[in-house]
Amino acid sequence: MTKPGRAEIDRIAEATIAALRAPSILNTQPWRWRLATTHGELWADRARQLPGLDPDGRLLLLSCGTALHHATAALRAAGYRAEIERRPDPARPDLIARLRQGSPIDPDDELYRAIYQRRTDRRPFADEPPAAAVVDELRAAAERHNVHLHVVPPDQLTALAAAVAHAGAAEQTDPGMSADVLTWTTRSRDDRDGVTARSLTAPGRRSIAPRNLSPARPPSLEPGPGQDRGTVYALLVTDADEPADWLTAGEALSDVWLTLTARGLAASPISEVIEVAPVRLALHRLLGGVGHPAIALRIGVPVSDADPVPPAVRRSGTDVIGLP
Repeated sequence: MTKPGRAEIDRIAEATIAALRAPSILNTQPWRWRLATTHGELWADRARQLPGLDPDGRLLLLSCGTALHHATAALRAAGYRAEIERRPDPARPDLIARLRQGSPIDPDDELYRAIYQRRTDRRPFADEPPAAAVVDELRAAAERHNVHLHVVPPDQLTALAAAVAHAGAAEQTDPGMSADVLTWTTRSRDDRDGVTARSLTAPGRRSIAPRNLSPARPPSLEPGPGQDRGTVYALLVTDADEPADWLTAGEALSDVWLTLTARGLAASPISEVIEVAPVRLALHRLLGGVGHPAIALRIGVPVSDADPVPPAVRRSGTDVIGLP
């Protein structure tokens, strides 16, 4: 018979395996897990930090937050709350969190199932907008983490489009930023990370021009027949702008993305407006100076007859998870 302690760490191990599928900046997957006898530890992997695009590590911590929330969704599916100590050791800032199995609850596997359905869909979406009730669900998902989902109103779309264009131009002319994009879009298949051409599509018909992630390889995903007229643009906004806020913004991003996936919607991030500091400040002003933008998202109804987006490549558990 399995001892209770062994059963708990086995569930934590299963949760960290689910977390391998979390979204991250340019699919860098900048985290590692270490399993102890009673808990799992989530560590930032600074070797995967982007020096040009993310020098202060805000998007690295946001990415770690998505992995942490994916793990908690797996625990809830198994019928347990997650007990989390976030940034528990000031002397070790790269120890992001300790994760333990909490008290029993009724199993809820909706978000867990969405982990294996979620894709980053950069293609134009359908003309039909997401239902208002679902958008309200997404706001509630963000608020569970004390993060706010600001849906960009029509009168701010021009300003957002200008911010996206400014960020894209800045990244193409900055050697460090463009080097990061080139590095992580031309990775070897054996690396099992980075953004591959099969998940990229030509610009096509867009309300807001997409980021150029194909500097060296042509995109291979067909854009499909979508016109993108129903796309909703949103910002995840935190009350403060400290590392703890970047982490919880990642947890909120995961919750929002898995929730919208469970409702049949699709999304792709717009991180360049966060990577370029003057553009990030412009978005802060767009919010009236209240709140700090952590990531932008485009959300929409996928075109029904479009081919499925291929799953992103992922590192294996043996590369990322350290056993006790």
